[in-house]
Amino acid sequence: MKNLCFLISFFLFFQFIYPQDGVPFKENKQFYLQGNSILIGNNILGDDPTEPLMDIGIPNDVVKMKYIDIDNDETTFSSSEAIIKSTPVKPKISYAALYWCGLYPDEKSALRKSGNRMVHVGRGERDAAVNSILFKTPSGIYETLIGKIIFDSYNTEVFKTNSPYVCYADVTTKLQNLATINGTYTVANVKATEGEISGGGSAGWLLYVIYEDPSESPKYFTTYNGLVEVNKEVIDIDFKGFKSKEEGIVNTTIALGAMEGDRKIKTDELLIFDKKSGDYKPLSNKVREEKNFFNSSITMGDEFFTDRNPHSANTLGFDLLKMEIPNPNNDLLDNASTQANLRFQAKADRFYLFFVAFETEINKDFLEEKINVASDSLVSGPAITEISEPIVEEKKITIISTEKKEIKPLEKEKVVPKKPIALSEEDKIKKEVRIQSMSVPGLASGYYLVTNVFSVKENAAKWSQFLTGKNYRPQIFINSRNNWNYVYVANNKALLPVYEKWKEYKGFEYFKDIWIMKINL
Repeated sequence: MKNLCFLISFFLFFQFIYPQDGVPFKENKQFYLQGNSILIGNNILGDDPTEPLMDIGIPNDVVKMKYIDIDNDETTFSSSEAIIKSTPVKPKISYAALYWCGLYPDEKSALRKSGNRMVHVGRGERDAAVNSILFKTPSGIYETLIGKIIFDSYNTEVFKTNSPYVCYADVTTKLQNLATINGTYTVANVKATEGEISGGGSAGWLLYVIYEDPSESPKYFTTYNGLVEVNKEVIDIDFKGFKSKEEGIVNTTIALGAMEGDRKIKTDELLIFDKKSGDYKPLSNKVREEKNFFNSSITMGDEFFTDRNPHSANTLGFDLLKMEIPNPNNDLLDNASTQANLRFQAKADRFYLFFVAFETEINKDFLEEKINVASDSLVSGPAITEISEPIVEEKKITIISTEKKEIKPLEKEKVVPKKPIALSEEDKIKKEVRIQSMSVPGLASGYYLVTNVFSVKENAAKWSQFLTGKNYRPQIFINSRNNWNYVYVANNKALLPVYEKWKEYKGFEYFKDIWIMKINL
């Protein structure tokens, strides 16, 4: 059980560390290639360890959650499966990412009567190693994965009642080494609270794979991750960095992962900006309603995804989907589109969004342009390596004499290759520190050392007061796209002075996740 005195004594500190909505979404990966993607996954909590839950009328907040555990392995306490099939036998894998998440305030929780009301009572120490799980590929054995914790709200003042977390691991190499990626994938020992918690329990995992296929159209892929609560205040995500194909219908697909969407409560929506009408348009399909988009299900396109064990119709708050954005007559994305804007909102039914992938068709010239440009975010192009010493190679060159119409050999010539491309100062620094770009109207251009970001203005002010007490001089700017408040402690037109401040401050506990924003440059 959490110690109440401990929580009170640390309240003033921890309430400033994270923004009100958890961790804002940021771009994780970006690809330009001819290919496609795969999404599979499953939930990890249910009403029975092995039997699927087919009753879609049961809300997740009345279920006494149990770990799903289907692998008949005594060394695991939770496990579920999903299958990849009908893909090329041995595609060239460009990227594979595994995510897992859960609501995890305590090991177990129950609803108890206290006076005239019912309260949730937790017991059992929570395992801090939420980023450690087991992963099994087709025909393989369990391997331990230690992932990156994107956000864990435990021991913070954010989302105290259900303590969500989300973790991520890059498993590209593991899939590249498989004889085939088709088959059953199993994830085990994902942690979550068993029993009853406020709002209902929820947990699960997803595997997202991008692969090359010459028969597919050129596409732009990007993935975003974070952990935000969608509840009354809208969450917007903007996708840029692409240029739609120049002819025909533009096909665009999204993939999403979220927790705690309830099928019985209707008000949650996913919308896309329609530039023709100047407003956001709600999305839906045969298995997801406009006003109940996040409905405790796992769907691919217009169908429920059943190639998994257990294949529950009701996944009790865990939502996973991949779907095409309806785009008849190129109404939403046309042949001149260079960005897309998604909006998530809810009124009565909150949910936690942790994963978004966006992919759209691009024109071939744009693809070639991207492949030939070396950048940190480019994965599909040729790698640039630095050469310590110039290599001299010999070539035998022939020319055609216009006068005698015959081929004459020339002497061997030494050809010195071009010098390796020197990395810029910014590229070198990017190897150490996260640098993001942003346009903020009215703000002086330059580099800003950001310490935290808040959706609530009052929390930004409190965090600034905390920093002032530490003898810093914090300032705030507002991103007009989402009205989030960014608190920074240094800025300069040149990157190096800000980078030096980053090195100076990064070791402090309260600055454990500071980064640099490149603004209006």
